[in-house]
Amino acid sequence: MSTASFKAAQIIKCINAGVSCLASTFIMLMILTEPEKGLASPYSRIIFAMSISDILFSLGQLLSPFMGPKDNSDALFAIGTTGSCEAIGFIFIIGFCCLVWYTVFLTYYFTRRIKYKVTPQNFAKKEEKYFHAIFIVLAMTLGMTSVATKSINPQGKGNICGIGSYPNGCEDQFPDITCERGNGKVIGILLTMFGSVLFASFFIIILILAMFTHHVYREERTLTIPAREIGRTVDQREQHSDEDAEDAAEVEQQAEEENVDEVEESEAVRANRKEKNRLVLTKQAFHQSLLYILAFFLVYLPPLTGLFLRRFANEKGTLMWRFWLSALFTPLTGVFNILIYTRPKVLKLKETLPNAAMYELLIVIVFSGGEIPSMADILQATTTRRHHHGEEVQGEEVHEGQFEDDRGDDLSEEASSAVSSNSLISYDLDVSSEVELLSRMKESGQSLISVMRQRR
Repeated sequence: MSTASFKAAQIIKCINAGVSCLASTFIMLMILTEPEKGLASPYSRIIFAMSISDILFSLGQLLSPFMGPKDNSDALFAIGTTGSCEAIGFIFIIGFCCLVWYTVFLTYYFTRRIKYKVTPQNFAKKEEKYFHAIFIVLAMTLGMTSVATKSINPQGKGNICGIGSYPNGCEDQFPDITCERGNGKVIGILLTMFGSVLFASFFIIILILAMFTHHVYREERTLTIPAREIGRTVDQREQHSDEDAEDAAEVEQQAEEENVDEVEESEAVRANRKEKNRLVLTKQAFHQSLLYILAFFLVYLPPLTGLFLRRFANEKGTLMWRFWLSALFTPLTGVFNILIYTRPKVLKLKETLPNAAMYELLIVIVFSGGEIPSMADILQATTTRRHHHGEEVQGEEVHEGQFEDDRGDDLSEEASSAVSSNSLISYDLDVSSEVELLSRMKESGQSLISVMRQRR
């Protein structure tokens, strides 16, 4: 790889890592500022832990090129020392391990909630806390072992402070050079462990995805049962008792039969709606889990390939195409996470504002603290915008997408009962999916988009 190409890839990697770190910070702020729920659910806690892990992982990639020893002739940007490289490498290893494990843990949580109907409370009490403890202890153990054995050193022309000997390549590429740091056998064991972590994570995620896909397919087949048959099953005893009535008058009997039919139809509709809602939530969780899995493959496939080739194929150096893939995608975990995390809310807001661009809706959600803006927020934004421009609304003709000021009282009442996005979209599945946004959200939302455009 030429020096110019390597330098360009290095710069792009640092930029992507910085953006990812910022995106994960936004996710943490959205969760912490989320009214009422915040860190109250396992889903939000897992996403929060993933964000912390990604910040550590991204900082490791962002700062490694600068933290290596400045006497390393291969490093293009190094201005640090061996100690600074060890410190940032320790952070990088902890972030890497936890991020991989929490991604797997998230898909596992989706499966437990959807397939096995485990409540968030039981999951938190019986499973979640133990996984958190295991992840932290294992990551700290691997990190401290790497530091204690002097196995954290600049790798790939100072690209990353990771597991390897120093000077880089003294074990295999340049056997005539004496290694100053790192024992070959220990490094081999550590690389095998990290490779095993990634490989096992890929295998588990594929297994979970297969189980999830089979469950969704089975749920769809369940809904092929006619709604009336469901109603008959529910009301079997009532129908039987009605058929055994012997002395009722003819008119009364007809009334009773009509009443039974209405009850039966009502129960059938409710049962069918419940099944459909359950399938909708199942599919939502499946799609969300699938997106996290695809992001995981995109981010970690290049480093997994590199570890495999280095450990088992005796690869010499780093191939240009793989280095560029790692520079482009591996640092973007936080970016993928914020897009996936806000996706359900963006799509929900898109139904209300079909003409708005997706990136605008994403900005609105982020600046609203991860919430679909309530009517009160939109009224405030609209009022602020009009006062700022000194607009007079009296006598204006109101078109579609605008407010009528003589409806202010009605809107205030509706604003007080506006439903937050937590009641609309929750992968903890504790709420009904039938709740909808207020119909006038569309009108007010257009004003909020205008405000966001002016701010930019």
